[in-house]
Amino acid sequence: MSFELQSVVYTALILMAVLMFQGGLVPRLQGFKWGLSSRDEPKEYSALQHRVSRTVANHLEGMAIYVPLILVAHLADVSTSLTTLGATLFVVGRALFAGFYIFGVPVARSGAWGVSIIGIVLILIEVIKAF
Repeated sequence: MSFELQSVVYTALILMAVLMFQGGLVPRLQGFKWGLSSRDEPKEYSALQHRVSRTVANHLEGMAIYVPLILVAHLADVSTSLTTLGATLFVVGRALFAGFYIFGVPVARSGAWGVSIIGIVLILIEVIKAF
């Protein structure tokens, strides 16, 4: 399996870790009983829970661009040093972004997001060159 395809798995693992963290906050902050209920009676979420929710949404948006692009690269047999670098930048950027966003580190969060975007652009350039 190419590193580019492996990076999709790593990206999914990041999402899984953030979702597990998000789920673990509910019993701690809203109570175990409420967490297992139908949640018909909403409880106020903490600032941390709101940041985690935004992290999940942002990660899914990034994956919506990244995963199809990697699949196109794979199907077109495009795997170069730039696609490997792009995949590395995307995964590292997304992992750092998740941590920075969840724990409220503002400037570094944006920098990590930018790193992941640079990764996407590098892959996109190589895919476009293949046409």
